[in-house]
Amino acid sequence: MDEPTPQSPADPAVPSPLLDPAHWEDFEGFRETFLLNFTDPEHNAALRSLSRMLYHLILETAHLMPVPPEGWIRVHLRAAVADLRFLQGFLAFLGDERRNVTLPSDEDDLCRTVSRKAQALRRIADGIEAGLSSRDFPAE
Repeated sequence: MDEPTPQSPADPAVPSPLLDPAHWEDFEGFRETFLLNFTDPEHNAALRSLSRMLYHLILETAHLMPVPPEGWIRVHLRAAVADLRFLQGFLAFLGDERRNVTLPSDEDDLCRTVSRKAQALRRIADGIEAGLSSRDFPAE
């Protein structure tokens, strides 16, 4: 068996897929912001395969999971808010890049745009959290 060779910096990275929100379950697992770091196509594909396997295993054993005291909808919404907060921080980080390095004007414009979008995500997550805290369940 041939030994794998390191990927050359000149090799193209594996692109993130375009996601159709109607097929979100096809992409359950590792975040794209994590997978983009695995530029070797075989490694990227292996992690995607692993995440699909883990997701399907979880679905098979869902009946063994305890029912959350606050209910399934609230626990799923709290997880979604956590992902929104992650994206809020990630976009804010990218938006701040224009302050840290000199960028081409089109990338500088993208940084300004994602800074505004990070704030929009904050408002969305704040709204969901407000709805979740409207009952007597603790925030954590």
